[in-house]
Amino acid sequence: MYKKIFIATFLFLLMLSVPICSMAAPKPIEIYINGQKVESDVAPIIVNDRTLAPVRVISENLGAEVYWDNDNRQVQIITPSKTIILKIDDKRALVDGREVILDVPAKIVNDRTMVPLRFLGETLGAEVSWDNELRRVIINRTGAKIVDLAYEQVDGKPTVIIKGDSPLEYTVVATEGDRLVIDVVSHLDTLKNALYIYDSFLNKAVAGEIFTDPPTTRIVLELEDNVSYRTYSSADKKNIYISFENVLEELTFESQRDTFLAKILTTNATNANYFFLSNPDRLVLDISDTALPEIDVPEVPKNDFVKTVRLGQFTEDTVRIVFDLKSDVNYQVFQDGNAFSVIFSQVRTVEDINITSLDDKTMVEIMADDDIGYEVKADRNKRQIKVVMPAVAIGKNLIDRDVIKVSDGIVDNIELVKVKGDKNYNLEIIINLYSFNSYDVLSSPPSSNIALTLYKSSLINKLVVIDPGHGGTDPGAVVGNVKEKDLNLDLALRLRDLLEANGVKVIMTREDDTFVNLYARAGIANEVNADLFVSIHHNSATSTATGTETLYYPDPEKQLFAQALQNAVVRHTGFVNRGIVERPGIVVTRETKMPSALVEVGFLTNPNELATMLTDEFKQKFAEGLLQGIMDYLSGRSN
Repeated sequence: MYKKIFIATFLFLLMLSVPICSMAAPKPIEIYINGQKVESDVAPIIVNDRTLAPVRVISENLGAEVYWDNDNRQVQIITPSKTIILKIDDKRALVDGREVILDVPAKIVNDRTMVPLRFLGETLGAEVSWDNELRRVIINRTGAKIVDLAYEQVDGKPTVIIKGDSPLEYTVVATEGDRLVIDVVSHLDTLKNALYIYDSFLNKAVAGEIFTDPPTTRIVLELEDNVSYRTYSSADKKNIYISFENVLEELTFESQRDTFLAKILTTNATNANYFFLSNPDRLVLDISDTALPEIDVPEVPKNDFVKTVRLGQFTEDTVRIVFDLKSDVNYQVFQDGNAFSVIFSQVRTVEDINITSLDDKTMVEIMADDDIGYEVKADRNKRQIKVVMPAVAIGKNLIDRDVIKVSDGIVDNIELVKVKGDKNYNLEIIINLYSFNSYDVLSSPPSSNIALTLYKSSLINKLVVIDPGHGGTDPGAVVGNVKEKDLNLDLALRLRDLLEANGVKVIMTREDDTFVNLYARAGIANEVNADLFVSIHHNSATSTATGTETLYYPDPEKQLFAQALQNAVVRHTGFVNRGIVERPGIVVTRETKMPSALVEVGFLTNPNELATMLTDEFKQKFAEGLLQGIMDYLSGRSN
């Protein structure tokens, strides 16, 4: 009897020690978005039969930006067409300002903001389903998506490109005056919802979702007056193109004393090639990527050089202009943006060079025996300014003066060099500088008196756009009561004051606590054709991370500018030098057309570094370092 009881007890205890499958932990919840598994450091959870997932993981995979407001304990999810606000532990949510009551509120789990997954997914235009057997949330963004807006050269023509992830259907719904409106059956799945161009064709293009069933995105293009365009799709229908035609707009002639001048104007800047043909003598000018509209060739005025002028559409995208010549003449072709000048004359000479040295500037006058064409070229790295004059000779007063010594602290010397060009011999007058500073060209070709003013400062007449990062509803990094956006603005205003005191024109992307779209920030700089763009930020990571770094888009000039800023600020502050870092994905440095850089001052999350960065002394030193970096870059001292 006792033996049976012992065996039974033993078997019972043995069963307790063996894991029971039915009591195993449930399988973690998986998330699949558009067929791809999405990983997260915090797994989704179920609260009251509702799945909550990390807000950043879901939002960014559906094309939205996420901003955390620590003071109000709320999260904002923003797309170009929608703003969602969720407050922690509050069932009330706002969608584009409209209140929505949730089944469960957003929560904080392991320092991650968890939000109701179905609500967020469907509000962002996706279909959300649950596979109970696989314990899997399946999210699919239905319909085509616009994933990018771009402005590029396509087949040599400036073109707006609407890029989709699948074939796009579109309709041109309005062509009123200088506005073109296109509706695309798709979601807008890019934060780049605007292009700010302001060239000869396009001012700006703005996109936004206007319907959800079916999903429809409207793109409104504001064009320049009388712009010709063509809309078409790529072979796979994934891209929509709005292509602008560059046309020859104007051809005029001027007959002056001993010269004949032809002026050609195209809609936009383009390339040209010219060459000489004999039997009979003629000069041929081919202007590429240009169409010839109905245009009357003006009558050739009386002159000693050109008999007739002919023009036509030589190829589909090349306009040819032929000058039939009377005799063996000198000719010069110059381009200034979208304007071409062709000058016919006898051979001219440079007779003298006058130099006037003052404390803050040096004035150089180059005097010729008659009007000549010329082009001014600047080389910041060599610290040179060249005045290039095709087919111009050195006069007798200068024939034995290869180098004119100046040594006034601005100009070192001036060289006179004959250089063989592609078409003829050029005279190059090379002004060698102590440092590459600002300059003005006070004359325009053709001229018999070429005048330049060279300044001692590299900042005179420069335009700099300063971009204080974040702002408004986007605080940036937040540590205690310190918000990155406030420190960024403080430093930016100090830099503005320093630059303006040194003769620089400054434009701020924001001057107060307002939110500015990233693409709008770059658009501001492009619109005003700024010389430089500086974005100011503060970093965050671990409590031991330290130092200053400068981020740049991979471009040689942007890299040089970033290096100049980085070198100067670490010299001024003594902070750890983390160097310059290539970052192709940063919108404000990628989209700006001029040299640009994003400076990360230091780490808010490092208590010692934060304490230093909050002092007025440090802020002023850093602003002075940025000023020095700008001066170093503009004067050719990047290294």
